[in-house]
Amino acid sequence: MTRCIVALAVLLGAACGGSKPRLDTQTFALRYLSAGEARELVDPYVYHDRVGAPGALSVASGALTVRETHDNLERIARMLAQFDRPRPLVRLTFHLIQADGVTTSDPAIADVEAALRKLFRFRGYRLVEEGVFSATEGGNVQQQLGGAGYLIAAEIQRVSGSGDSAIVELSVHLRGRDVQFGTQVGVPVGKTAVLGNVGQDPRGTLILTVKPELVSVSP
Repeated sequence: MTRCIVALAVLLGAACGGSKPRLDTQTFALRYLSAGEARELVDPYVYHDRVGAPGALSVASGALTVRETHDNLERIARMLAQFDRPRPLVRLTFHLIQADGVTTSDPAIADVEAALRKLFRFRGYRLVEEGVFSATEGGNVQQQLGGAGYLIAAEIQRVSGSGDSAIVELSVHLRGRDVQFGTQVGVPVGKTAVLGNVGQDPRGTLILTVKPELVSVSP
């Protein structure tokens, strides 16, 4: 009986010892993601606290090395293929529009005047300043709007979807004189969004609009 118990203990010990997962090491080249971005994306797939076989993650210039199970390495490869891609380049066209008693139409804002008349009760609208600049997803830009004394800043937080169905999520801030305006909005590409009544200046009520367009992808 003693020999049977000892044999059983040896078998159980061998079974427990064989339960540790096999780990492989793989290095992933990074083309567009920064080291910090890649680490943040990959770290949840690495089991650093696995008993007896902890995973490991290290980042060098332009590369990410992971020691994990084969299944997790495949998941990481698929995830990096999804996110390590060229970032969309977005062109933003801002219009600062004055609403006053002018009854004639301004051809410069013909594409948005109908929407303005649905939202507001002013008699007429005219373009005060235009600002056009481009940035990649995650980028920040700012620009002085002509000689009107206003500074506009925008951050392109995310571009979801692709082509004509893409949505650009951005935050916008306008400062100048007595105006302090900020908002976050998601706008379909190619469409003009009325961001709102941003305040007053000596010439009347000011309204801000934005139109995002996908230009290309960053190299």
